[in-house]
Amino acid sequence: MDVNAKVLSREGNEVTLEMTASAADLDRAIAITLKKISKEVNIPGFRSGKVPAKIVENYVGEEALLQEALEDMLQEMYGAAIDQTGIFPVDQPRLDVKNLTRGEDVQLEVKVVVKPEVKLGQYKGIEVEKELYVPTEEDIDNEIKRMQERIARTMDMPEGTAVEDGDIAVIDFEGFVDGVAFEGGKGEKYPLGIGTHTFIPGFEDQLIGVKSGEETDVKVTFPEEYHSTELAGKEAVFKVKVHDVRRRDLPPVDDDFVKDMREDCDTVAELREKLMAEMQEKAEQMAVDVAQNKALEQVVANAEMDVPAIMIDEKLDQMLRDFEGQLQYQGLTLEKFFELTNSTRADWKAKQKDRAEMTVKQDLVLEAIVKAENIQAEDADMEKQMQEIADTYGKTLQEIKNTFSSNEQLKFFEYNVKMLKAIDLINANTVIK
Repeated sequence: MDVNAKVLSREGNEVTLEMTASAADLDRAIAITLKKISKEVNIPGFRSGKVPAKIVENYVGEEALLQEALEDMLQEMYGAAIDQTGIFPVDQPRLDVKNLTRGEDVQLEVKVVVKPEVKLGQYKGIEVEKELYVPTEEDIDNEIKRMQERIARTMDMPEGTAVEDGDIAVIDFEGFVDGVAFEGGKGEKYPLGIGTHTFIPGFEDQLIGVKSGEETDVKVTFPEEYHSTELAGKEAVFKVKVHDVRRRDLPPVDDDFVKDMREDCDTVAELREKLMAEMQEKAEQMAVDVAQNKALEQVVANAEMDVPAIMIDEKLDQMLRDFEGQLQYQGLTLEKFFELTNSTRADWKAKQKDRAEMTVKQDLVLEAIVKAENIQAEDADMEKQMQEIADTYGKTLQEIKNTFSSNEQLKFFEYNVKMLKAIDLINANTVIK
């Protein structure tokens, strides 16, 4: 198709395009449309698909025929216009037909929202402070306790045992606000880990010291930001009965314990030494990661752009789809999640909007750096990323190459590689103090 396109104007993020196709292209589109319609219409005296073009044309009418022919032309015309002008639409175009007449060129005007122009600020030599956490002996103690808990046996304690921090209290409970029981505030034989902060703040603490077989009242105040607006900020009383107390029997921390838990250690002292070294290394890497994230945030803050609302909305939709996938993996539906949290899609999006906007801005800034630095995705870069995916999913490199072999999929890999290299460029030029 012979298409000519040019940008007539740009106001903010809205571009107006002019698109022209030849009269010959319109004639071809009309002929194709007539053939298609002849197979769809039933006209007395003619077999399906054998209706003469003139009869079909009279049956359909000139205006409808031209409109349908234009529909068949639009996708190719618009694609050619995008290629010729180099714009990147982020929303559906709005079409204004300037001329659609047989024997004349087709003239269209299109308004469409495009990716914003990004004016980069400083992105090299960003200075950030490294906040390094220094592991303590208490951190080592806590890690060893977690190791103990991984292999600990859970024992049912005798009747009359008082609940301690770290126990599992098997309880019946029912909650009341102003003396009235509320929905969702009742449970039976619920195994509550004391110290896990599973329930409302203050609930678990008030069970410490209560003995199995006893009943007690637990008084709490729901947080102001509680998901149920009917309960948020309200005072409540829970009638609680402790049925059983379960306690973990932690193994002693001795050399035998160490050998069971770690192949590279023989003594408790050696375990503590290795844990400290590992924690220090992890803390150092975490400090660098945090500093680099701060640098990226500063690079984004230094840039100027006007992000279209549609881009943030689409990012929120994508994030919600990802969240739905995570819920499904846990055996929940999105609808059930909103029911349990007494919230809606709109509530979820409102809470995630700032994160969505920052993600969009980061992508736009990284794309601008890719362009400014002429960053390329080499074959070796593409293969490296595919190998990482193969390693993650236990596949061979060739299997991944076979799976992601289409042009669109390869473009996705190419885009990711370029964005990662832009981040590497920022990190390589960041000054971490």
